[in-house]
Amino acid sequence: MKLIALSLLLSSQVAVAANWQLDNEKSSLYFVSVKNEVVAETHQFNQLSGSWDGKTVSITVPVMSMQTNIPIRNERIWQYVLQAEQYANIKVSVPLSDDSVAALSVNNSTVLDLPLTITIAKEQAMINSKVRITKLSDNTLQASSESPLMLNTNSFNLTAGVAKLQELAGLKRIDPLVPVSFNVRFSPQ
Repeated sequence: MKLIALSLLLSSQVAVAANWQLDNEKSSLYFVSVKNEVVAETHQFNQLSGSWDGKTVSITVPVMSMQTNIPIRNERIWQYVLQAEQYANIKVSVPLSDDSVAALSVNNSTVLDLPLTITIAKEQAMINSKVRITKLSDNTLQASSESPLMLNTNSFNLTAGVAKLQELAGLKRIDPLVPVSFNVRFSPQ
C-alpha cells in the first residue's frame, strides 16, 4: 500500500514539474472597449503562446492577432496604440509555484490572488488578479480570470495613441479603462 501511495505521489510531482505549454486552440483572451461613454464592444486576440516551468507562467500575445472585426480599426490600433511595428508582442508574466496546484485533484479548482506583470509597447505594469486554476485532467490545467482585469491604457503610456485613434474615428471619448478576461489551458510537454 505504501508503494502505491509513493508511486502516485511521485507521478503527480513529475506532472507538476514538467514544462507545460499553452494550448492556443483552447485558450482565449478578450477585451472590451468603451467609446462615447455608452458604446461597448468586445474584441479578442486570436493567438497566444506560453509556458509554465513550475515557477513562472510566461505568455506572449502577438499584437497583430488582435481582432476587432473592423479592418481599419485593427490597423489603426496596431499602428497608433500598440505600435506593432516596434513592439510585436504583449508579454505577461505570473509567478506560480507548482506547490499552488500540486494538491489539486481532477475536476477541482482553487482561486489564487496573483500579480500579473504585463508589458505593452515597452511599458510594464503590475495588476493583481484573482485567477481560478482548475485541474481538468492529469494532463490539463486551466487558468481563467475570476473577474475581468481592469487595464488602464494610461499605465502603459498609450494615451497619445488612444487620442489619435479617437481623433481619426471622430469620437468624443475612448475610455482608458479596458476590461480584460482570459481563459488559458496548459498541458505538459
